[in-house]
Amino acid sequence: MADIVINNISYNDVPQVQIPKQGGGTASFVDASDATLDSGGKLLKDVTAYAGTTKYTGTIETKTSTDLSASGATVTAPAGYYASNATKTISSGSATAPGTISGTSASVSTGTNVLTLTKTVSVTPSVTAGYISSGTAGNASVSLSATVTTKAAATITPGTSNQEIAAGTYLTGKQTILGDANLVAANIKSGVSLFNGAIVGTLSAATISQDSGTKILSIS
Repeated sequence: MADIVINNISYNDVPQVQIPKQGGGTASFVDASDATLDSGGKLLKDVTAYAGTTKYTGTIETKTSTDLSASGATVTAPAGYYASNATKTISSGSATAPGTISGTSASVSTGTNVLTLTKTVSVTPSVTAGYISSGTAGNASVSLSATVTTKAAATITPGTSNQEIAAGTYLTGKQTILGDANLVAANIKSGVSLFNGAIVGTLSAATISQDSGTKILSIS
C-alpha cells in the first residue's frame, strides 16, 4: 500500500486508485513498488509484468520431453518450465555371459584320504550399452573344486579273495603287490589253477597203498 497526495491532501495506505476514463469506465492503478520480478527471470518467456514503473518480459523457456537428452545412464533435463511430466526413453542393454573367462592357478589341499583341487575362474559378461532391467551386469568369480579319494603307499599280499583299488582313486604312494619265488607250477598240486589259469600246478601227489594180507604200506 502507498501514501497518495492529491491537491495537497494526503491519503495513507491506499491499496488502489481508480480514475474515470473518457468514454466511461475506470482505470485502476495499484502500488507495485514492492514487486520483485528479477528482471524477468521469474516469468515465462514473452509474459510481461510491471514492478513499479518498470516493465519486465519473461525469459524462462518452456520445455517438453523432446528437450531431454540421455548419455549412458544419465538423463539431462535442461532448465525451463515443464507444463506436464517429461519422460525420456533409454535404449535397452543386454549382458551375455560368458564374454571372457580367465582363471588363476589351481590350488591343492589334502586331508585324510582326500585330495581337493580348487580353481577360481573370473567370468566377464559381454555387455551392450543401455538400461538392463534386472540390474547392472558385472564380473563374477566362481570357485570350482573337485574332491578325489586318495590312497597312501601300501603293500598288498595276495590271498583267497580279490583286493581292489576303487576307480578314480589318486595314489599318493607306491603300491607294492608281493610276489613269491615259490609260486611256481612245480609247487602246486597237479590240475590246480591259480589266477584264472595263469599258473596250473604240475606237482603229482604220492599214492599210498596197503597190502590187505601183509598190511605193508607202499608209497609210489
